[in-house]
Amino acid sequence: MEMRKTFKVIVPLVVVAILLLSIFLVYEYLLPPRATQTPATASTQELQGTSASLTIAIPTDLSTIDIQFAQGVADFEVLGKVYESLFRIVLDNGRLSYVPWLVKSYKQINETAWLFVIRDNVYFHNGKRLDAWDVKASLERSMRISPIGRMLLRDSSGNPIISRIAVLNSTAVVLVLAKPFTPLIENLAHLATAIMPRDIAEKYWSGPINSTADVIGTGPFKLVSYEKGSKAILSRFDRYWGNAPRISRLTYLILPSSSARIASILSGSADVVVGVSPDDVARLKSSGLVVYNATGVRLVLVAINCKRVPDPRVRQAMNYAVDREAIAKNLLKGFAVVANSVVSPVFPNVYTFKAYEYNVSKAVELLREAGFTNKTLRLLVSTRSPKDVQLAQAIQQYLVAVGINVVIEQVEHTAFLKRVFTDHDFDLAIYGPSPSSLYYALTYWRTNASLNGPLYSNPVYDRLLDEIASELNESRRALLYREAQQILWSDAPAIWLYFENIIVATKPNVKGLQILPFQMLVLDNTTVE
Repeated sequence: MEMRKTFKVIVPLVVVAILLLSIFLVYEYLLPPRATQTPATASTQELQGTSASLTIAIPTDLSTIDIQFAQGVADFEVLGKVYESLFRIVLDNGRLSYVPWLVKSYKQINETAWLFVIRDNVYFHNGKRLDAWDVKASLERSMRISPIGRMLLRDSSGNPIISRIAVLNSTAVVLVLAKPFTPLIENLAHLATAIMPRDIAEKYWSGPINSTADVIGTGPFKLVSYEKGSKAILSRFDRYWGNAPRISRLTYLILPSSSARIASILSGSADVVVGVSPDDVARLKSSGLVVYNATGVRLVLVAINCKRVPDPRVRQAMNYAVDREAIAKNLLKGFAVVANSVVSPVFPNVYTFKAYEYNVSKAVELLREAGFTNKTLRLLVSTRSPKDVQLAQAIQQYLVAVGINVVIEQVEHTAFLKRVFTDHDFDLAIYGPSPSSLYYALTYWRTNASLNGPLYSNPVYDRLLDEIASELNESRRALLYREAQQILWSDAPAIWLYFENIIVATKPNVKGLQILPFQMLVLDNTTVE
């Protein structure tokens, strides 16, 4: 009996040892480097004379200084210059792709084991050299307490996708998955999985970072100071492993007022303005400023609380009741693309459908069938943008026209986020998800997901997401992606409106700026002449 017990204990250990040995041999002798983007590091001479500063006016404040707790656009814009992940999201010929970044090379050993070799000579802002222990601690923390990290690195049942992280040596780490998970690489590119020093991860194991002194990453800029509601100041990290930025000092001015942001660039106090209203484009161009205009991933929608409006026919009726073309043309001045999909086509495997046509009689018919008459719904809208308020007023008029009374409730942005995503206290709510990948975008709508504000739940949809995650055949996976998107489109947990264009204005002397479609500025090659 004792021998049997010993045997049962020893066999699994032997199996694990053999697996780790095989991985080690692959790492040492067989691992070919994957294609990477390795920027050449600028020399000291090259950096001489590149002491320009850049001031960027942004519309919203940071909600956190902890990258793994970040959820808003401003969080990722500012903290995304301080931190880096194992992989990076890049725009290539109009499509997003995911390339190795803090990872030098990687290899899938089998269906559930991935080997990652960490890049050499990467340093944190505190002078510590990046090693595999930092990677292990950061990913474990993200899986444990990061709101988005828990979505990215856990399955539909809330169980961690990564069952074990094994450190082979200071530069090699193995992620052993609980089951196959095909979106692993794209999820490891999200900044919610960014890498921080092991001691910081362990210090804040159970809660968010609350001291700017502990905001330490490997990125091209380090945080100097942050004044809530006012500004954040970053400085160039001269020991950065990659392409040294040409900007030595980066200042983010937090200016919620659109007119204040426009005034800042016209007066010269800002070099770049983010969140430009379509109404201001002509004025800015006539003042000699450069205006960038690109279709983004942000899908502006009216979320419908599915607990309060459970009948899909009612939700479909609301989609038929709204004239998206008119909104895009009149309210957005053409700086938007009417949504005919649930995710932006900049991602692979996105399918387009016939857009909900503006059809008042169809909307009324569906509402009558569902018995949804003489109802009043409250429409929640953030005060951060005048355009959002104007959009709410337009939605109100369209829904009133089909017999749904709408009361608009304007709420400060931080309170708005809590009402929608924590309390789920709304009937309708206007916001716009900005996902980093197709799979991540679809998980917004998974049952009990942290960003599933409308509390949408469909077991068939959830099952399809699980199948997508485990399906290794690319063609079969594409079909599953299409089926999931079709269900979401038809179930209509939101009024699908439009993909918002990203409009950014700069002074003429700001060169080399790149804008990712989820409204993040890439400053790799930016100069101020």
